[in-house]
Amino acid sequence: MGYLRLLRQGRVAALWSAQLVAVVGGRLYALAVMWLVWEATESAFLMGLVAVLESLPYILMGAFGWRLTARLATWGRLALVQLAYAAVVAAVPLAWALLDSRAAEAGAAGAADSAAHLRVAVLLVVALLVGTASSLLEPLLPALAPSLVDGDRVRPLMGLLDLAGRLARILGPGAAGALLLVVDEVGFYGATAAAFLVSAAVIAGLGGVPGSARPAPGPGPGPGPRTPAPLAHRPSHPAARSRLPHAPPQPLRPGATAAGWRILVRSHPSVAVAVVLNGAGQLAATASAVGLPILLTTVHGQGMAVYGALTALTAAGAVAGNLAVGNLRPRGPWLPVFCASWAVAGVLLAAMGLAPTVGVLAAVMVLSGAAMPWASVTLQVSIADRFPVAERVAVLSAHHMVVRLCGTAGMLVVPLLVAADPPTGLALTGLGLVAAALAAGVLGRRIPETAPEG
Repeated sequence: MGYLRLLRQGRVAALWSAQLVAVVGGRLYALAVMWLVWEATESAFLMGLVAVLESLPYILMGAFGWRLTARLATWGRLALVQLAYAAVVAAVPLAWALLDSRAAEAGAAGAADSAAHLRVAVLLVVALLVGTASSLLEPLLPALAPSLVDGDRVRPLMGLLDLAGRLARILGPGAAGALLLVVDEVGFYGATAAAFLVSAAVIAGLGGVPGSARPAPGPGPGPGPRTPAPLAHRPSHPAARSRLPHAPPQPLRPGATAAGWRILVRSHPSVAVAVVLNGAGQLAATASAVGLPILLTTVHGQGMAVYGALTALTAAGAVAGNLAVGNLRPRGPWLPVFCASWAVAGVLLAAMGLAPTVGVLAAVMVLSGAAMPWASVTLQVSIADRFPVAERVAVLSAHHMVVRLCGTAGMLVVPLLVAADPPTGLALTGLGLVAAALAAGVLGRRIPETAPEG
């Protein structure tokens, strides 16, 4: 398997281990912070506000912060961002202990209320800081990772990075439950911060500035042939190499890039179409997240145990789909594969609402999970193939901006549709996603591809 061959390379194995530890740590933090907000306030509104504050930096960084993100595109600076993430998480139990101590010393009811309000303020600030760190980490790591491998191994590498996220969704809740059996809240946050510290140390050891460490293509100091572009920055698919103009990697410097949405619209509109479709897919996915428990209780008469089993089946399907997409090499253009993945996901979302029995619903959930990695990995490989590092960072920031905007909009709008009539809501949302995927496929075929600006 391509994954096993890649993991025999020390730097790739180190990167994947660091990412897996960090993503599991992120899942631990997400579970813990929502619990603390509810414990301190019993307010669903404030829990939603925490989620909004964590998403806000993604939108701001994608729209305005691309220069900052591009300047951080080295392994050493990425490690510093991870270190800052660890410091913020580690500060939560310390702040909690300090507030508890002051409330105990004061002893009055007013002091306890004041401490509760301060706890909420601390959690909101932490949510904003964690969101800022995450909005930098998530585009930087996949932007830097292709520099570790030759071009023909970019696809399995992107698959490996996607697999870490899939595994974290399985391991995170279990790890949280196991930790809370043996440690208190302070120890739990300490373990989470330690996960980020380990990841930061490993990333710092990778070192190097992508692009600047390799000679840029072009004439040398004297006469002679042009130096070919490094393999790590060539399109990994042979058809893509012959079809796409590809700008060589350049050392990062002020003004070397532009906002990601501008790069996509001007230079690679077909990728822009894919990013918008990916956002539409994330919006539609909220129907499944919100609608599945409602569907189970109101239509199928099932409870939490069946919901947990279906969630586990979806995760297992996602891992299986990842193993397929990361180790197979689809022939032909990438965009039809990407659009077909989302079209299949839409059909399965509609089938979820129309499933007559829980057994049929279980089969649909497995297939739905398996479809997701095909879209995710295909888009990541396409971005890695087409952009030098500085532009890749900006494009990935724009991608995360679109995903967060659509995900937030989905949580505000789609539940209203699904809650009223879960089968109809899921079916309509799924058919809408199919229509969006088909439209994106048609539009993508008619848009010419041009070279990146540079």
